[in-house]
Amino acid sequence: MRKLLPPGLIALAAFLVLPSMAHAEVDAETAYVLNTFSFLVNGALVMWMAAGFTMLEAGMVRTKSVATICLKNVVLFAIAGIAFYLVGYNLM
Repeated sequence: MRKLLPPGLIALAAFLVLPSMAHAEVDAETAYVLNTFSFLVNGALVMWMAAGFTMLEAGMVRTKSVATICLKNVVLFAIAGIAFYLVGYNLM
């Protein structure tokens, strides 16, 4: 019996052989909308990542220290947000 190639390998070969298929042109308004949506989704993922790190750190300390760890992470997230507002937003 012959083994078939995996579909991912076939798609990769098609993109290597036909580079014109590898990228598509979009107008400026569509690119702006997609970039804005990407920033929104990635920002939400970073917020969930911070919550995940909080849970990880809270699970690695004694029960009496969990509130302190949660407060520390909330304060660090707030400081990062304020620093971005004051410095990073102007650079962006």
